[in-house]
Amino acid sequence: MNNNIIKDFLLNLGLTPEESAIYSTLLEKGPQTVLEISRNSGLDRTGVYRHLEKLQSRGIIEEIIDENRKMYAAADMSALEFLVKEKENQVRKLQESLPLIDKIITSREGDHQPGTKVLFYRGKDGIKQQVWNTLRADKICLGYTYRKLGELIGDFYIRWLDEWVARKLLFRDIYSDDYLKSLKVQTINPHIPPGHFESRYISPDVLNINHQYDIYNDVISIYNWHEGEVFGVEIYNQKIADMQRQLFEIVWQSAEPR
Repeated sequence: MNNNIIKDFLLNLGLTPEESAIYSTLLEKGPQTVLEISRNSGLDRTGVYRHLEKLQSRGIIEEIIDENRKMYAAADMSALEFLVKEKENQVRKLQESLPLIDKIITSREGDHQPGTKVLFYRGKDGIKQQVWNTLRADKICLGYTYRKLGELIGDFYIRWLDEWVARKLLFRDIYSDDYLKSLKVQTINPHIPPGHFESRYISPDVLNINHQYDIYNDVISIYNWHEGEVFGVEIYNQKIADMQRQLFEIVWQSAEPR
């Protein structure tokens, strides 16, 4: 079990399965020659030489001369700590670059796409992507809330919520009885800081909300998952989005603050 934990850790650091096998072998059996590494890891000698060179360049293993024999040993913990820090810096740089990349990609899509675009999503992973896309909202997202999202996307909802709060976005939504029913079986109850969600209730006799419906920027995002097919649709069209905002505000006036 410990070997599997170490191998998974090394794979997450960016090592190949072969490099991970070599490091694990050195960690388990101590310093070894190329021949011994080949036997213990199940890799051919030619491949071992190539992988050892890469591992040395990353500082993960060390070369030892012992009685005129060249041997290799796993480096100490500080080498792995350095790689983790390196990985953290890479992730931080990617996160910092993401808004700029989003602008570049969006502008290029606009050069090649018609005024209206329709995207389809299926399954839980598709809905996760659709939910994550709402983080692109320019300050505010409006919506008709069907049921608690946590029942479909699980802990991913907490990731989305944390990011929503971090970006200082506001979600104004209208919910009905289906949402209240879903609260009774909801297992994910994260703390929601004030100031990011504003909700009102409407009777199903006035409006029956039977799917999730979000409005942000030039997007209408529709998705459904309860007692049926899990699917979603995004419609990109500024005029449609603007009209849906007007209709939302009309319904909002009829809904009750709670």
